[in-house]
Amino acid sequence: MISKLDATSKKKTTVGVFGKSGVGKSSLINTILGEEDLLPSGTITACTSVIIQVESNTTDSNYTAEIDFIPKEVWEKEVKNHLNALSQAKESDEDKDEDTLSTAQEKVRAVYGDIRPNATLEELIDEQNFTAIPEFLVSSKKTVSCTTASELSEEINSFTRSDDSSPGQHFWPLVKTVTIKIPSGKGLQNIAFIDLPGTGDFNKSRDEMWKKCLSRCSTVWIINDMNRAASDKEPWKILTSCIKDMAHGGECNSMTFICTKTDDINYKSYMKNCKLKDKDLNVTATQDSVDYGKQLKRACILHRNEEAKKKVRTMFSDQTEIQNNFTCDEDFLKVFTVSAKDFFQQKEDGCILNKEDTEIPKLWRLLEKLDNGHHSTSANNYIQGAYGILSLIQGAKSNVSETLKVKQNAMKALKQNLEEELYFLKAFLIRQSNHLQLCLSEGVNESENLSLETADKDVIKTGIKDARGYHMTFKALCENNGFRRIKNGTIIDLNASLATYMYKHVNGQFQNMFPVDDPVTGKPDKSIRGMLHRFNILNSDITELYGESPVSLNLTFIKTQQNRLISRIEDNIFQRKKRIFNSLYESILFQMIPVYSEAAKIYGKHSFIARQMLVTDHIKNSKADMFTRAKTNMMELFENLTEYIQEILREELDDIVTHALTIKDGLPLPDIRREVKEMESLASSFVDLQLSSPDSSPDSDSYPGSDSSPDSCPDSDSSPDSSSSPDYDSSPDSRSQAPVCKTAIGS
Repeated sequence: MISKLDATSKKKTTVGVFGKSGVGKSSLINTILGEEDLLPSGTITACTSVIIQVESNTTDSNYTAEIDFIPKEVWEKEVKNHLNALSQAKESDEDKDEDTLSTAQEKVRAVYGDIRPNATLEELIDEQNFTAIPEFLVSSKKTVSCTTASELSEEINSFTRSDDSSPGQHFWPLVKTVTIKIPSGKGLQNIAFIDLPGTGDFNKSRDEMWKKCLSRCSTVWIINDMNRAASDKEPWKILTSCIKDMAHGGECNSMTFICTKTDDINYKSYMKNCKLKDKDLNVTATQDSVDYGKQLKRACILHRNEEAKKKVRTMFSDQTEIQNNFTCDEDFLKVFTVSAKDFFQQKEDGCILNKEDTEIPKLWRLLEKLDNGHHSTSANNYIQGAYGILSLIQGAKSNVSETLKVKQNAMKALKQNLEEELYFLKAFLIRQSNHLQLCLSEGVNESENLSLETADKDVIKTGIKDARGYHMTFKALCENNGFRRIKNGTIIDLNASLATYMYKHVNGQFQNMFPVDDPVTGKPDKSIRGMLHRFNILNSDITELYGESPVSLNLTFIKTQQNRLISRIEDNIFQRKKRIFNSLYESILFQMIPVYSEAAKIYGKHSFIARQMLVTDHIKNSKADMFTRAKTNMMELFENLTEYIQEILREELDDIVTHALTIKDGLPLPDIRREVKEMESLASSFVDLQLSSPDSSPDSDSYPGSDSSPDSCPDSDSSPDSSSSPDYDSSPDSRSQAPVCKTAIGS
């Protein structure tokens, strides 16, 4: 049992990174990790084209990459579609869709180079074209391991980057995801970054992986160039289009907007446009001073940074879809203005900003709070678990004749409490089920009346006057089961459009039952996880009656095991919640797949109109059954969840109580009263430390890119001032406390 205490959750905090190509995502991740050469960046012709996850390597000190390919048959289908698109574009302008055409040309050219005009499908899918990647042919992952970041970057370049200047043998179109692992000492052990390309090529496999990765993101970073951040609406559109995968369909609980390249400024033009004078910027140097220009530029950068933060927050407040899916308090959105270039170039003469000005240290402190949260939780779970087990061992040494009757009475009382708690829990879950069913019924009624009209307006577009551009887009959407991501990152999703009114009616109930941003407590009368946190068979009557009795240590064990069980149930609820929420979409998709498949096969003159009519008729004829089935599926999954919660609580708590309070004969046990007291003290002091210790800013020298690493950027004036940056201070680091538990157990 003690050995299981080390089996803490391996789940990391996942940071999803959004942004267009060229805004500095790769440079920012490199800077955060203190690895300037890890992810390629800064080239004009190349851009990141696949989903890349970066995390800590806990196995060895190497830099490794695991490349996951799309299935060979999927690529064969893609090549066939690309060749058709190229062929149709030559024959008729009516069938020409620039987005589809450019994607086809880009992918074919990346893998094969400049192919001859009459190249056949058989020639292009011949296995001889893929001798450099035998893993792709047998559907296995390719693993690359190097001793340095730059070596790894060079090795995987052709699998992650599109490069127009060097066509052929660039295999990124065949790649689903790349997972990069860096030595654990180089990064935050419990943080994983996922670079989610908001633009570029997507196919069905990558779309599915994109959604899957998005649903795992605990927080999302929106990256944009400083020169576009205050006015560019595109990132918000991309974010809004996938908000359901992040909120109730995922686990995102915060967002961070990061304006990059803050050092890129023409300060003279900025002052002129903003009508600023030296005194407005608090510049004290005279114009004939050597540092005058440098001071003025720095002042303009910092002034623009503050203005950008205000404008970003204003834009965020206008995002109604985000506001409707999250409780957006003042801590939900954080805004940073960073310069990776000046952070890495602290020693160079042209560097204008000091370390703290670049705001990279602020990002470190934000991430360290997330990282420390994992260490703190793991240490606390270990301590509490060990305390409970030691209490049980010592409790078993009690004199049998004195404690037998007390244990029997305590067991009876606890099992009665269990039934009472389950009764109240069941009543609560029935109320939530009834509320959800009512919401779904309202959603079904509205969907039957309005969904076709909405879908036609958003996606089908039967009234479109010029279909030349949209013709192939709609065809590609049918080929991809109703989902299409165009070049600028905008998502067109017929299934989501059909599910609009169902989600409209259940969103509020889901926010009540499964609050995204406060999953532990929630609303006292509606949150399921909040209700579980109040579930307790060790009520005040039990504590008063048996708190000083010979079975008090046994009750300590029961308490710790109850807490661990509820924590495990909460984790399970968290994952099931995502499946329940997504079931509406999946149900509608399942019922639309046959018509998508049929519509994708239509070719020739007036094929666009034929597809529109086919899809429209299918929705008309099946909508009554479609939305009712979606409702039924969601309710079945929710009922399964409520049954799981009640059954596991009843079965496992009954076993825990029986195990803890049953007299057993066996080998004599050692006297461990001292160890129990030590563990009790440690558990108490750990909780007090978490509650009472003020946050303190970490020493920036202990982070990637600091003086202690080869990528250091020394700046004697840039030490973080904890008093000036309270929002990003970290909680106490608990990593050093875990070994104390092991020492106590082993003593």
